[in-house]
Amino acid sequence: MNKTYSFSVLHCLFVFFLSLTLSSPLVAQDLENGKKVFSKTCSSCHGPEGAGDGPIAAGLPDNMKPRNLKTGEFKVVKDKESMAELIKKGGPAFGLNPLMAAQPSLSDSDITDVIEYVYSLRK
Repeated sequence: MNKTYSFSVLHCLFVFFLSLTLSSPLVAQDLENGKKVFSKTCSSCHGPEGAGDGPIAAGLPDNMKPRNLKTGEFKVVKDKESMAELIKKGGPAFGLNPLMAAQPSLSDSDITDVIEYVYSLRK
């Protein structure tokens, strides 16, 4: 093996392992931010752990109960992109519960963090 090739392989491996090391804390921070944003904007209906048991949910009729996000079963969400659209536009835009308010003031980064947090709740 020539020296240039060996250096390139070692360099790529170094960069790869460095990126793994650096990305782990960032992922944890994103989930933590997602949990914080979820707590502020979603937990009153979906509950603190996403089980659909928030304080507002108790007073709603069965046909308006918020989704248990831990099951991973959704009516209109097919992927992370459609979940982002649902968060931005709210339930009424998709024929869902009119109490699920649109969240246009959330940044794209906050929405991504919330989605990652919601996906982390799945059983």
